[in-house]
Amino acid sequence: MRKATSIHKDKVIPAPNATLPNYKEFLWYQHNEDLLLNQYFGRFIVIKDEKVLGDFASKAEAWLATIKNHLPGSFIIHHCVPVDAKRLPRLANRQFVMVHA
Repeated sequence: MRKATSIHKDKVIPAPNATLPNYKEFLWYQHNEDLLLNQYFGRFIVIKDEKVLGDFASKAEAWLATIKNHLPGSFIIHHCVPVDAKRLPRLANRQFVMVHA
């Protein structure tokens, strides 16, 4: 595990209010995606309370390390890679279809 680092507060954009559990963390990731991609590209990051708790090589490693100190469901694990819109599932005739370029 690499040492956890935090992003400078003056560069971080706070997430809007969210009512779903952990949705706030996901929105925070989306708003700060460019900064996070530069710092944690390809890593699995653990996000809680709009902070990166740590980054790991695998999702399993992130899960096992994080549940030692935090309750499951109080954080998210996100794979820090750019999203390719062409590979996202799309709704066509009420069925999910995978689009490949």
